[in-house]
Amino acid sequence: MPAFISDLRYAIRMLRRNPGFAAVVILILAVGIGANTAMFSIVDGVLLRALPFREPQNLVAVEEVIPKFSHMAPAVPVNAAHFLEWRKQWSSAEELALLGGMTFNLNSDGEPERVSGARVSSNLFSMLGVRAQIGRSFLEEEDRPGRDQVVMISDALWQRRFHGDRSVLGRKIVLDGKPYEVIGVLPAGLRMPTLAQLFTVSSTGTIAEIWKQFAVRDDELDSMGDFNFACIARLRGGVTVSRALDELNAVQARIARGLPEKVELRASVEPLDKKMTTRARQGLLMLLAAVAAILLIVCVNIASLLISRASGRSREMAVRAALGASGARLLRQMLTESVVIAILGGALGVGLAYLALHVMLAQAPADLPRLNEIGIDGRVLLVAFALSLGSAVLFGIAPAWRNSRTDPQRDLKSGGRGSSQGREAGRLGAALVSVEVALSTTCLLAAGLLLNSFVRLASIDRGFDVERVMTVNLSLPPSRYPDMAKRAQFVRRVVDRVKALPGVSAAGMTTAVPLAGQHSTNLVSVEGTTAPVMERPLVEFSSVSSEYFAVIGIPLIEGRIFDEKDGDHGVAVISALTAARVWPGTSAIGKRFRLGGDDRPLLEIVGITGDVRGDQPQAPPNRTVYVPYWQRDRQDMALMVRTRMDPASIASSVRGEIRSMDAQLPVPRFRPMQEIVAAAFGERRFQLELVMLFAAVGLVLASLGIYGVVSYSVAQRRGEMGIRMALGATGPALRRMVLAESLRPVAVGLAAGLAATMALSRILRGLLFGVGVADPATMTGVMIVVLAVAAVACYVPASRMTNANPVTWLRYEQ
Repeated sequence: MPAFISDLRYAIRMLRRNPGFAAVVILILAVGIGANTAMFSIVDGVLLRALPFREPQNLVAVEEVIPKFSHMAPAVPVNAAHFLEWRKQWSSAEELALLGGMTFNLNSDGEPERVSGARVSSNLFSMLGVRAQIGRSFLEEEDRPGRDQVVMISDALWQRRFHGDRSVLGRKIVLDGKPYEVIGVLPAGLRMPTLAQLFTVSSTGTIAEIWKQFAVRDDELDSMGDFNFACIARLRGGVTVSRALDELNAVQARIARGLPEKVELRASVEPLDKKMTTRARQGLLMLLAAVAAILLIVCVNIASLLISRASGRSREMAVRAALGASGARLLRQMLTESVVIAILGGALGVGLAYLALHVMLAQAPADLPRLNEIGIDGRVLLVAFALSLGSAVLFGIAPAWRNSRTDPQRDLKSGGRGSSQGREAGRLGAALVSVEVALSTTCLLAAGLLLNSFVRLASIDRGFDVERVMTVNLSLPPSRYPDMAKRAQFVRRVVDRVKALPGVSAAGMTTAVPLAGQHSTNLVSVEGTTAPVMERPLVEFSSVSSEYFAVIGIPLIEGRIFDEKDGDHGVAVISALTAARVWPGTSAIGKRFRLGGDDRPLLEIVGITGDVRGDQPQAPPNRTVYVPYWQRDRQDMALMVRTRMDPASIASSVRGEIRSMDAQLPVPRFRPMQEIVAAAFGERRFQLELVMLFAAVGLVLASLGIYGVVSYSVAQRRGEMGIRMALGATGPALRRMVLAESLRPVAVGLAAGLAATMALSRILRGLLFGVGVADPATMTGVMIVVLAVAAVACYVPASRMTNANPVTWLRYEQ
């Protein structure tokens, strides 16, 4: 310990003697450690930490698999009738709970408000180990139709709407025109899994604020349809996921044998934490790898600086060795200096990490899972400390090992100039340049591929137009709009009155806004078909007004758009992809089909429209069927308005028209379609911005490293260059020589970076759209950028050397 304290004091004294060098090294290291700490805190909060539930390792998410439709959806939501059979027959599961999404119109204690909610089995919260902060949870006997008029609310809604008043317990609140009793308030900060996180198919990721009993209705027990719900199960202790899946598949086979038609049913069982983070996992791991590459570049840069500095301290080390210091003693001293630098850089890096994390979370997509669990705590600080010590070893071992091998006679005789150690340092510096270039090239290629992919995705034809279009979701409560006729009347009046507003060019209604995660699916039963129900084509369908197509800019290809004159005559408009799939080689106009089983009414096709990418931007266009809202509607719908000016400028006028028709109807914030499209790109944009930032930092650091190595190499060869110039060598010739020698390790690193990117193709391929990992344009562009930056970094010290007077260099050798 006394020796260590002595080394520590000496290290601090050496850094104080060179404050400029110390400041540069500590700042560079702080950037690397800060970026890694911030990125690790995100990965830790999203992917690594256990879920905040009781025994989370036993929780799984369950979906159904219908092999017939696996080309469209690898897994589908759960059927309520099948779920009830699982409860009886699936012995691997200790408990199961069903979840479904819904919205409420809240008309208590203030202005009408549209609130996201969820239906859940009575045992969900007890199964997860979640207790109400005040009040109680659901009772089993309340999980039945007619007895489910009780709700739990989130802490956020409790504070916002009821001002944290504990008297809310037992109070009746009006939801969709019906009274519900508040029995409990959930804990603050609780983030329950959303349907978007539990479904393989695309869905909305809204966070529920009101929870009610599921209370399965009889009309939801169709075992051949209505795959609409999510399921969470708790496996029994010691039961593996694979064993549970095998048993559940056996249960599914028994269910399938009891169905009226032959169909194969299977299941999907995944750990809940993995299921919730599936969509974010690959991108976050790529970002973590990119930021780790930045830290490696930082370590290589600092190692280069320390090697250059060590050459100037060769005489000092030689004196210490001559006085009896062993190689191990010198090695320990140099490593102690590296540790001091690392600790100081790590401390500053943690401060930068707090700032970086704040910025990164502000840019993160809103649907990033477990967003509220991300933060810098003791666990993250421990990782930051480990990164600091690891960095000290990485950047300190090479210069420390080199100086510990000092030869006192040689170094004292040479005075630290022109020794063999200089040539050895030059070779080591060239190797470090290759490593830096390889790492920065890999980051640049990843950034270039993601940028190319993003540009292609953003420019793809989505099938609709978003300019000057806004939308607002509305929900008509059954208490005031009990039947389809009353809802259709309301829609008709709203559309007519909004269209008459100044600045509005078109207005329409739909039950599914493109890219908003709102869609319904059903089977197409062609007139006269004898095919089994489950073998019929699957399509998405929307109930729309006739003006919807003009509002969103979906082109009419053939036929006409239905209108009010069609009355009760069953009509439909289909997309071109649906026509090609269901009626290939012939015109679909005039053909008739049923949307669903054989008991559904026949619909006549009157028009064919263009295809729309309504699910995800990167997904193929959907097979879509549009039906008139007055023939088949839903309680929830969206008003869409196209304007001749900025949509925000007339939002208040549209809101006023709706409120004048129904003052109790909540009218949420209007959302421009551009915002919805941007949100659909949110995760990719977040990945792209961070990778490009990391790549830019890596390139800057690599260029500084190249500059430092070349400057050191030139300084070591001053005498040689002076002799060459004295013998007639011209400046341009010497610059070409230095550039050729300096760019050689750059070329090696560039080739290594290209090879590393190809090796990582499995990770990158899942993040790309319309471009391969070996994209020639991206590779060529990155090679040009890297070589150009490296050439500038090499040229500056080479030019400075050749512009000097050769007498100066020759005098240096005397």
